[in-house]
Amino acid sequence: MLKIYTAFTREIDNPATAANEILQQLNPEANALKNTVGIIHFYHEFVETGACQAVIDALPFETVGCVSTYVGSCETYDEVALSVTMITGDELDYSIKTVDDCTKKSRAEIAGEAQKIFAGFTETDKPKIVMPYLPAMQNFSGDDLVAAANDFSETVPLFGTIAFNMENMADSHYVLGKGKFSTDMLVFMALYGNFQPKFHTTSAFDFEEGIGNTAKIDDSDGTILKSVNGMTAVAYLKKQGMVTSDNAVEGLVWALPAILDYSNGTRIVRSFLGVVEGTEHIFATGELEKGANISFTYLDASKTLASTEKLLEEINAAKENGVIIYSCAARAWSLGSNHFAEAEKIVEHAGEYRANYNTELNYSVAYSGGEISPIINIDGKLINILHNYTLISCAFS
Repeated sequence: MLKIYTAFTREIDNPATAANEILQQLNPEANALKNTVGIIHFYHEFVETGACQAVIDALPFETVGCVSTYVGSCETYDEVALSVTMITGDELDYSIKTVDDCTKKSRAEIAGEAQKIFAGFTETDKPKIVMPYLPAMQNFSGDDLVAAANDFSETVPLFGTIAFNMENMADSHYVLGKGKFSTDMLVFMALYGNFQPKFHTTSAFDFEEGIGNTAKIDDSDGTILKSVNGMTAVAYLKKQGMVTSDNAVEGLVWALPAILDYSNGTRIVRSFLGVVEGTEHIFATGELEKGANISFTYLDASKTLASTEKLLEEINAAKENGVIIYSCAARAWSLGSNHFAEAEKIVEHAGEYRANYNTELNYSVAYSGGEISPIINIDGKLINILHNYTLISCAFS
């Protein structure tokens, strides 16, 4: 059995105060059991001021984590904030591994190192979950990671995120592992013990089938969509009235969501980010499958918050606690000027949870450049998926 404790601070300019606030809230001296590990989510300037390092140095256990533009925990939230989730248990065991210097390696080399790590994790016992943290990189994607993980005969569930600073500053998409911050490293934390993680996944597009006709992908190359229903991707979107004559998304800046139905029975959402220069092709945030059905759509605030309500109701009904939540950065953008509306919904739910069960909901929420979580496919098999526009959760207790 695991116990989860959470802490939150806004003290970015005073590292000692930040560390003291986190320690007082977690109280590891009283609450930590035999083995303990932590997950930290932080605004990028917590690295630059030294406040995040001060928290790491003060904690009597190892930590992993990543940057997040918005952070929520302890029934509060903010843009400039840091949270810590303390996972502890007498039967808990964990292992943390990294792949370093990724920009110097090919996609195949990184995938090979990741597979060696997965093999090591499962050598003597199967972990209940592996939590990956990836920086936004051009040479290795979340799809590359889940493909490497799904190659194993007995799939280990992955639950994690692609770290993404929404300010999109160079060298700010930090991940944390082995005591260091990096934008050039993959971090993996395997958890073992007497617990069963419980996953939920929801998208704003759970509430619709898409706009216009469902089309079929005729040709694609990795993340590039070349042709749909016998015409180029751009020509198809112009015919649907979704792209203007100068290749802008009608009424929006790029990005454009699409719902994809794959041959294995899975349904995912992908974000298309623009036109490949000099072509009639468009590129996505993840791999595309030739022959898949695709339906383009739009994202709005009402659908985003409806899906948030759906996931929170599932957590409440199951009386799940110790919850880690990752939400796509595009979901915050869809809320317009009220970009904290989803975090506010989570605070409301935490209050309802406390009223219903007479106990606090220990949770953390961070925002993502790609959400990694398992689903069950049409054959009843657990597979790992890279999601976009999605809200994912994992409960540990």
